Amino acid sequence: MLMMVIALLSWWYTTGWAQLAHRVGQRINTVLENFSVGLLLRSLFDPYHQIDAGQVRGGLDAQVRAWGNRTFSRVFGAVVRSIFIVGGSIVAVCIGVIGWIQLIVWPLAPVLPLLGLVAMIIGWTP
Repeated sequence: MLMMVIALLSWWYTTGWAQLAHRVGQRINTVLENFSVGLLLRSLFDPYHQIDAGQVRGGLDAQVRAWGNRTFSRVFGAVVRSIFIVGGSIVAVCIGVIGWIQLIVWPLAPVLPLLGLVAMIIGWTP
């Protein structure tokens, strides 16, 4: 029985803690991939559902209209992509904060039942 407790505590403070840290990193990467933050950053000013594509033929008014459409498409695309980048970053930061809290509480978890037992014996009530 004592060997089992020692093995459990050994795993808890070494391998278990490292696995928890790895899972926190995986969750952050999953959120960033689901929001495609890297791809959105690389294509921030690419046209968004471009109205006019290719070469524009015609007079100056057609070329100015096409330039305006492309500019509007790029600005609109940058705004929409920025919203998703900010949203994904906020979610990733929240996941990271929760992960850090888990990593801080992890070493305290085996001690908490003992602290509860001591509090019960001395009659402490919150």
